[in-house]
Amino acid sequence: MTVNTAAAGLFRATLHSQLGYMRAVSDGRHLIRLDWDQSLFATPDNPDDVSRETCRQLAAYLAGERQEFTLPLRAAGMSATALCWLTAMARIPYGTTMSYAEFARLAGKPRAPRTAGTACSTNPIPVIYPCHRVVRSDGTLGNYGGVSNMPARHPDNLGRKQALIDLERRFA
Repeated sequence: MTVNTAAAGLFRATLHSQLGYMRAVSDGRHLIRLDWDQSLFATPDNPDDVSRETCRQLAAYLAGERQEFTLPLRAAGMSATALCWLTAMARIPYGTTMSYAEFARLAGKPRAPRTAGTACSTNPIPVIYPCHRVVRSDGTLGNYGGVSNMPARHPDNLGRKQALIDLERRFA
């Protein structure tokens, strides 16, 4: 379902990168979502300072010039519990990966690796909340949605996850 962000009072700016089109969506004060697609979005941009700054920081990250983001975040539609998972996810070090079980332990929920997977799959702000750093216990990628409309096992999505891991390893 596509949300008419102009009618909802939201702002958006698009970054075209080697990994596709990323669209930062802001409520005017916070980044609330990062959409990602292989083709240009149908609706035009309506940027504000937050969405423009998000695109600037993402471009620097993708160029290997930034390892951390300094953005005001308010993940859209997330419960307090889900926000706790995102906060733990943000602590996964740049250039590393960990298993879903390790991520669950990091979040203080050692018996919840499936819930860790759900936290990754429902993350509305990928890259900035680095769900791409969470992989299967055998080191394989697992799934990756990246907030695209494609299935989490789609080769384009998995290719993006691998590209992000490779980028971070190269610049760590």
